[in-house]
Amino acid sequence: MRIFLLPLTTRQALIFCQRATPNPQGKLSIPDRITKKAAETWAQWEAAKGGWRKQIVTYGNRGLQRIPYQEWGLKSFPPSNPKLQAEQIANNEKFDVIYPSNVMHSGDVPKVMARLARERKQLHWNRFIGSMVAMPFTVPFALVPVIPNIPFFYLAYRCWSHWRALKGSDHLDFILDHRLYRPISPPEVEDLYEQVAPDAPDFKFVTRTQVLDDSVPPEQIILPADSHDLVAKVTGVPELSGEVERAVWQIQRQFEREKSQQAAKQSEKAGTKPEKDDKGM
Repeated sequence: MRIFLLPLTTRQALIFCQRATPNPQGKLSIPDRITKKAAETWAQWEAAKGGWRKQIVTYGNRGLQRIPYQEWGLKSFPPSNPKLQAEQIANNEKFDVIYPSNVMHSGDVPKVMARLARERKQLHWNRFIGSMVAMPFTVPFALVPVIPNIPFFYLAYRCWSHWRALKGSDHLDFILDHRLYRPISPPEVEDLYEQVAPDAPDFKFVTRTQVLDDSVPPEQIILPADSHDLVAKVTGVPELSGEVERAVWQIQRQFEREKSQQAAKQSEKAGTKPEKDDKGM
């Protein structure tokens, strides 16, 4: 198992866990079998030329694109268990954390991993419970003929997704708590950042307080949007292409929203500015 920690902006980074290659003859767990079957069904619907299946896939893919990239990153970590954890502690097993030392300082690696593991844990728990509670209310939609109960399947997926993110968060927390990680900066990853972002500022770990009091420079994108395929090629991890593309797209939208909000605030201030009395009239 390898962990990739790739700076996306001067404040945000993508985390992704590349799992060990599974044994082809090994028996899949029930959740993995359900996930595999769902992926096969989704691919079949995606290949449809038209109809409600194609429509569902089209809108579904748009929805998946908007799921926070941090959630996708946590879901890439396999759920752990006490027996496996005990073995890893006894063997002092170390997991490589791949990062670019020419962009990110080694001392920031555990800080960023801890933030990604813990800052959204309560949110995933709340939404996991919320999805569970809401699912029974979608049962009446099953009475609609031909079309499957889309609201129920959506909530079931979001429930599973938040559960997997929680388990991934716990796994990452365990790795951090027992220092079972080994930061490594391969030359090819450093060269990648030199190639795609030669003039970009370095990643800087900042606290929420620093962001709120404006004591840090404005956030800037480090990894360009069109670099996702190159990232996958250099790292040898095809899945990173989609992960990086989704993450950068979301960050660009975040920047656009923040820019619009700032412009609206400035306009509001200018509009509410009291006018000077004209005493000459």
